Amino acid sequence: MSAVGMCKSVDINTDSQNLLRARCEVNGYGRDCRILDLKSHGAFLESFVPAVTGTRVTLRFDLPNGHQVCTGGIVRYHQFKVGFGIDFVDMPPSDAEQIVSLVG
Repeated sequence: MSAVGMCKSVDINTDSQNLLRARCEVNGYGRDCRILDLKSHGAFLESFVPAVTGTRVTLRFDLPNGHQVCTGGIVRYHQFKVGFGIDFVDMPPSDAEQIVSLVG
């Protein structure tokens, strides 16, 4: 397994059972990661080798209520050995509504 496909356990005080698992596709390569912070407009994903700022990604994940979200995103910032933040783009309205109902 290459470093690109690995996610690092970040040293933060977060209950890992409450984190959402996600599938993120970057430049044709898929990686399984965790969403450390979910907002209505974007998310921060854990990744040992983060995607570079400006990269377009596709993100798929299931919300706790079972709704599956599939959306595009643009990497807005990254932190090596920690992860990267994305802004959602082209998100279907039903996905946006489900996220807002979850996170407010």
